[in-house]
Amino acid sequence: VPVVDTSVILTFILSSLVIILSPGADTFLLLRFAIRGGPRAGFSAMFGILVGLSLVSLLLISGMGLLISQVPLALGIVNVGGIAVLVMLAGISVRAGIGLLRAPSTVEQVTTVSTKDKPFRLSLVTNVTNPKVLIFYLAFFPQFLGEAQSAMLQLTLLSVAFLMVTVVWLVPLVYAASAARSFFLKPRVAIAMEFTVAAVFLALAIVLALTL
Repeated sequence: VPVVDTSVILTFILSSLVIILSPGADTFLLLRFAIRGGPRAGFSAMFGILVGLSLVSLLLISGMGLLISQVPLALGIVNVGGIAVLVMLAGISVRAGIGLLRAPSTVEQVTTVSTKDKPFRLSLVTNVTNPKVLIFYLAFFPQFLGEAQSAMLQLTLLSVAFLMVTVVWLVPLVYAASAARSFFLKPRVAIAMEFTVAAVFLALAIVLALTL
């Protein structure tokens, strides 16, 4: 039996892309900082996101994720909780999109954050307190333990893979946002992003429901 099972990494990465590519609160913050402050502010926000994900990874590896993965009932409860949270977040995004449709001039209120806050600190806090991140880690990571002999090392490998894919996505996003600042502040773009987020959350909820 291998210490870690690398055969599940590709499937894990493809599943993770659904979350990583969905523009959540942390992505909106990164875009906001990159649009207003350029690459330096954008990368500062990115590091805040990565530290936040690392803290969630430590929470998972330290035992909570392992406990849930070893108790089918507990994993089922987490899945139900994940479905409820994802549906709720989808509803929030739909309401925000409808609000922008009714008053497009409020687009900056959706993406704006206080310029007094540091990009790193605000992105870190937003990421750590985002239930979507915790639910995703607890519900999905244990499903990719595979044939690994060491669940702790397997979860560590998965966490590192998730961070690497996140970096690959966020680095070009920072540069793109910095180079096309006016584009991201267009009302139509903001509206499209809100409804895209809602669609992704609903899709994830369906995936979770199918695992019950």
